[in-house]
Amino acid sequence: MSIPLRLLAALFGAALLVISAILVGCGEDEPDLIRVQLDWTPNTNHTGVYVALAQGWYEDEGVEVEILPYSGTSGDLLVAEGVADVAFSFATVVPFSRAQGLDVVSIAAVLQKSPTEIAVLEDGPVKRLRDMDGKLYAGWGLPYELPQWRTVIQADGGEGTAELVVLDTGAYDALLAGRVHAVEIFVTWEGLDWDRQGIEYRTWRHADFGVPDRPAVLLVTSGETLDGKEDALIRFMRATLRGYEFAADDPDEAGRLLIETAGEDAFPDPELVYASARLLAEEYYIAADDRWGTQTLAQWSDYPGWLYEHGLLTDENGDPLSTEPDWSAHFNTEIIEAARE
Repeated sequence: MSIPLRLLAALFGAALLVISAILVGCGEDEPDLIRVQLDWTPNTNHTGVYVALAQGWYEDEGVEVEILPYSGTSGDLLVAEGVADVAFSFATVVPFSRAQGLDVVSIAAVLQKSPTEIAVLEDGPVKRLRDMDGKLYAGWGLPYELPQWRTVIQADGGEGTAELVVLDTGAYDALLAGRVHAVEIFVTWEGLDWDRQGIEYRTWRHADFGVPDRPAVLLVTSGETLDGKEDALIRFMRATLRGYEFAADDPDEAGRLLIETAGEDAFPDPELVYASARLLAEEYYIAADDRWGTQTLAQWSDYPGWLYEHGLLTDENGDPLSTEPDWSAHFNTEIIEAARE
């Protein structure tokens, strides 16, 4: 049985169309992967990223975002080693990382001022900072903690003899139980939580007692990633910028999207998320230039300069730095400026 020539031609033409479609599909660009390392479990500092995910803005930019869960390892180290492309970090951490030779650079300030404050119980023995002389402070054991305590206590007329016990997040329970006299809290989280519980406490900002303020939470990457994924980083930042601008304009909806996208299990108290989102939108996200993400040399000279002046920055051998670092190398504004275009 022979197949008519016309049918053979039709079958051949159909086959060509299928092959052509396959070849076109193979030629389509795959989304650029950007791996983002969180600094903790999902929280309102991360809202802009989760908003951009929920709204499909990364997809619109041809970027696939993979959220890497917090593992206890420094995000600075993970970006320097190429495990992550972008990480949430802190202005209290990046100067130490770079002093020790890590390839890490900040590409955006998530928060424009520090959300951490010194907290004591209202009915406790500490009525002002100088009362902390000889008292117990619970913290994380980070190298800048005791120097900051000495500075603020001395600024209030004390000697600066507070003692540190390392309790990590257990510090908050220790204060409430009366086992320590002071802690540092995130007023954008623990402070709001305590307000809702009716806990009476008082706080002081370090910046009012001689310790310079800083842009706090950062997004960082490595020089190698800047060189190898510049275009993808710009597109990632364009979507992220939209996410944080949305969070600043509509914190309630941003909070809802954070809970929905990160998972309700991460937020047993949704109302705390909304309260935090509102406070961040009102006071922390937007810089003096009315934009999110801004970083300036003045910001990077103040607090890191204070760390250097106090001999806290050490090299990979543990020796204090002998010359002040080039603070302009600690941050990059080109990525976010390109994202704004």
